[in-house]
Amino acid sequence: MIQLFPHRRLLPFFFGFIPGIWVLIFFIIFPGPVIAKEYRIAMITWRGETIAEKGFIDELDKSTYDIALTKYYADQDNFRLQKIITQIQNTPVDIIYVFGTTATKAVLLRIKDTPVVFNIVSRPVGSGIIASWESSKNNATGASNKVSVIHQLKTLKKVITYKKLGIIYNPKEQNSIIQRNNVKRLENRLNFSLKEYRISQEKDILKILPQMKNKVDAVFLPADSMIKFLGEKIMETVNTYKIPSLSSVGSMVPEDGVLMGFVPKYYELGRIAARKAILILNGKNPSDIPSSVLDHYHVSVNMKTARKINIQIPMSVLVMANQIVR
Repeated sequence: MIQLFPHRRLLPFFFGFIPGIWVLIFFIIFPGPVIAKEYRIAMITWRGETIAEKGFIDELDKSTYDIALTKYYADQDNFRLQKIITQIQNTPVDIIYVFGTTATKAVLLRIKDTPVVFNIVSRPVGSGIIASWESSKNNATGASNKVSVIHQLKTLKKVITYKKLGIIYNPKEQNSIIQRNNVKRLENRLNFSLKEYRISQEKDILKILPQMKNKVDAVFLPADSMIKFLGEKIMETVNTYKIPSLSSVGSMVPEDGVLMGFVPKYYELGRIAARKAILILNGKNPSDIPSSVLDHYHVSVNMKTARKINIQIPMSVLVMANQIVR
């Protein structure tokens, strides 16, 4: 656990040297430093810190509140996550920040009173985290990385006219199942057939992914903590088979070699989550704070991967790209 902002801000009270009786009067009127209330925030990350947490911290640091933030790393371990939740219950905080669907559901299952601010949950309504975008009807609010799947897949079609689309996802993560279902519903509309490749642990990569060879024209990777965690090894296989890929996790393009990303900016989502936390510190009930998505997206293209798999990226895609990895 790392402590951030543990200091206390003191209101200035020194007026210089005041001789004689005025010193006594001064200390009667101003008996000592006024200590600002310190608010405690617990930050739980499921797969380690991301740029989303940086955005959250940066935005919090702009506020006038004195905040002590403690970080907890679940390391994609449910047992560890449950221990973290117990620890937080034993040392109460003012707000709990949580990254991802799996961790947020676990926290809300056990903690009903402390305000929870979630982040990077792509389908918060569909996964049951909130009742609606307008009101959670519980102790949560937050920021979602939801992206229009049809826009993602249409962008991929600008690069390759696929008829057989593969999807690599973790069947144990509810958020990924929801995304898989959304892609499946678009088969007829976008004229493709979906082929599924389920990865729930590292050893599945060599067992499952070789089945993709010569079977799919392109691959879609949803926002999935396990897929991101194993991203480099997954993409080593995908790129070896020269299969164009698109990810819902932006960092997989520069870090893991995914061909394209069509995603919201995690840093901005972190800032949005922080603003909701500040509203809670202002006294607002989480259920009265609407959950949010970004209305603009970040397009990234990995030209090194394009050259490796012999794919020509159209100028229409390069022009709209926010990031080009050369």
